[in-house]
Amino acid sequence: MKLIKIPPAKYDDYRRKVIFHGYKWDPQYLDNNTIAKHVLVITEEEHRELVRLTEKLDWETREAEKFLNHNFNLIKPLNIPRPLRKELRKMKNYDPDKHIRLNRYDFHPTVEGNWALSEVNSDVPGGFAEASLMPRIAMGLFPDKSFRFINFSDILIKSITTKVKPGSRIIFVHCTSYSDDRQVMQFIGDKLCLLNYEVIYAAADHLHFINNDANSILAGYEGKVDAIIRFTPLEWLIGIKPKRWPGYFDTKTLSCNHPLAIFAQTKRFPFVWNNLEKQGIFLPTWRELLPETISVKDGKNREGFIYKPVYGRVGEKISIKEACRDDEYEKIIKDIRKNPRTYLAQKRFNSQPLTDENGESFHVCLGSYSVDGAASGYYARINKAPRIDSNAADIPVLIEGKDENNITPITVHKKSLAETTYEVWAPPTSRWSAWVRPVPFLRIGKEEAVICTRHFEVPVICYLTEPKNDTAIILDLPSYEGILEGIAFAYLGFRPVPLYNGTYEPDGAIALLDNHMLSPSLTWGAGKLNDIDLKADAPPVFLLDSNRLSRKRKPEIFDNGWDIYEQDLPSGEYFREMEIKSIIIRASKIQKDLAKILGKMQKKGLNIYLTNGFDEPKKVAKITRRRI
Repeated sequence: MKLIKIPPAKYDDYRRKVIFHGYKWDPQYLDNNTIAKHVLVITEEEHRELVRLTEKLDWETREAEKFLNHNFNLIKPLNIPRPLRKELRKMKNYDPDKHIRLNRYDFHPTVEGNWALSEVNSDVPGGFAEASLMPRIAMGLFPDKSFRFINFSDILIKSITTKVKPGSRIIFVHCTSYSDDRQVMQFIGDKLCLLNYEVIYAAADHLHFINNDANSILAGYEGKVDAIIRFTPLEWLIGIKPKRWPGYFDTKTLSCNHPLAIFAQTKRFPFVWNNLEKQGIFLPTWRELLPETISVKDGKNREGFIYKPVYGRVGEKISIKEACRDDEYEKIIKDIRKNPRTYLAQKRFNSQPLTDENGESFHVCLGSYSVDGAASGYYARINKAPRIDSNAADIPVLIEGKDENNITPITVHKKSLAETTYEVWAPPTSRWSAWVRPVPFLRIGKEEAVICTRHFEVPVICYLTEPKNDTAIILDLPSYEGILEGIAFAYLGFRPVPLYNGTYEPDGAIALLDNHMLSPSLTWGAGKLNDIDLKADAPPVFLLDSNRLSRKRKPEIFDNGWDIYEQDLPSGEYFREMEIKSIIIRASKIQKDLAKILGKMQKKGLNIYLTNGFDEPKKVAKITRRRI
């Protein structure tokens, strides 16, 4: 296993292709680029070993799941929340041949020269495009080398088409307010559309169940559905109101994944192993690879143990002290004391970092998929810290050896209008380009109707008349108005940075937000930006839609409202490094999602000002809940 650095001259082109041709819509997290500048290459021997371990683990997992489903008295140590446990009793009609079972096992190389397993993503594993398109794009970077890869999506699609006949209706259930969830669903959905399936992108509460059959209530897509591809975590479903989802646990409708997945998803899965083995269900591969896992109480004061949340995802709240930012470690320990049953203790393994040809070292998590029991490809992430969390970068996995399937690398030579427009707004030379969200650009060039932009005018800025190199601006204005005012700031020497992250509704559905004006506005704005000579270090003006926090009132509406999160902006440290001392908010008020972010930045020494667009900006003494 080794890291090979992508040639620097090719990286910007590679990153753009991954975004626009590889469904990678979340390329930045805080100050961290989430598209690695390396490829991960494993040997054929390592590949065979991972296939062997993955399939053994998966056989053990599925045997344990089936046994627990019919011996419910054994699941008590899993400490599954009571409302969920009540519904799980309805799963007795589960037939593995009638559903698709998808798992991803996360392997880590250790200093001892073997593999450690950190968890199985049993419920809703992601990374579909990163395991399918990213390596295909990367192969084109090394035409003189002999590499191959496993195309995960081909295997998953084959399983779907084997069990669901063409022409069927497949609903892709996800959190519709999150573009990073939508990208996972859209990738597989687009492939199935080409195979003559009707695809519905919807939220969990767009489903209800009649006589054990799943039905959609999304406006424009009402009626029975034939399969459910789920990306909403099972433990989240119980809190959805009104409670239509209980019918999911005994539905006859094919599902990927079935609720049975919760048994292995909880990290308390090892707590039932002894009872299983007394019943003849043995898990030797799990015992070999997973570090010792015990309760928080039993792990107290034991050297070499770390704490992990029982339902944690993407490495969140794992108490590896040197990987925590700011006061995160102290907050984790405080939360453990308050809620010990939601955590467990696990023996820390010695992660072996990989070093590239330039001497840079990275820790690796290599996720190995299984589909219906067969090893099905890889999704990997790397991080300089030993915790693989949201700060990690996605990296393509290539296997040494000749590509016997002759898969053609993705080599796109001509840029689309969407790509060229994006590059105008996010030039590689600007220090703020990494934060430009690609979501509204994806639709450029695909609009069915030409939207007239003649009424677009550059407004006059009256509250600031010249650039301040130590000041950033946030325009929190309705719909596309921030784009117009952002161009006005560009004429003053500021770099506009679109942060729009709302998804588009399925054709024919009724959306909460109308995002359709964003694409033509960005195209219009690109024409203006082309004529403005902005410096690489121009201060930023961030563009938001003030309507984003709207939430639906009718269940049949497609909710594409969204929030701005801390990870969507540069950190306070980055602002200070770029010598930004103040942030001016142009809005009628500081909305609650933005207030949470700005409150933290204020504590780190940044000055926060607010203006309604007419009056001079006034300093906000202290951002509190009452000021939201």
